[in-house]
Amino acid sequence: MARPRKVEEQEAKDVVASMVAKPESVEIENMPLTNLGEYMRYNRRARELNKKLKILRYPIKQCPVELHPHERVMFGRNDQPTNPLPVFLSNEMIHFDRTKPAEQLRPGKIYDLPRCVIQHLSERGTPVWKWYDNADGSKETRKESVTPRFSLRTIYAD
Repeated sequence: MARPRKVEEQEAKDVVASMVAKPESVEIENMPLTNLGEYMRYNRRARELNKKLKILRYPIKQCPVELHPHERVMFGRNDQPTNPLPVFLSNEMIHFDRTKPAEQLRPGKIYDLPRCVIQHLSERGTPVWKWYDNADGSKETRKESVTPRFSLRTIYAD
């Protein structure tokens, strides 16, 4: 009696999969943490293992500010153009703290800031709401636009 075609196909797939060299999975304790990508891989693996174990055995580690990609920007405030801004951003990627008066961002100055902090600041703004007429004749308010609070100009020349 002939073997079913599906069984033969599955066996062929298993043979090919065993022939392909899989990278050895490194133990989470031995994972190197020298750049942003390695921190992201560690955190992804820690989340998987914590979910599998159903306890928080492996903490999420934030990448140091020095290892993040930086950009040179000129900082400006649209809402209060003369006041300095204390910046505090702490999430799974970074712990950025410039809340002391000597470290605050002053408008008109040039800073080297991590890209995730620049993105966070550029998303801040005041929403502008507007009434819209729907197709059925009803009215509703929706966000029309966002007035940005900060202006961040990229500086390319040194």
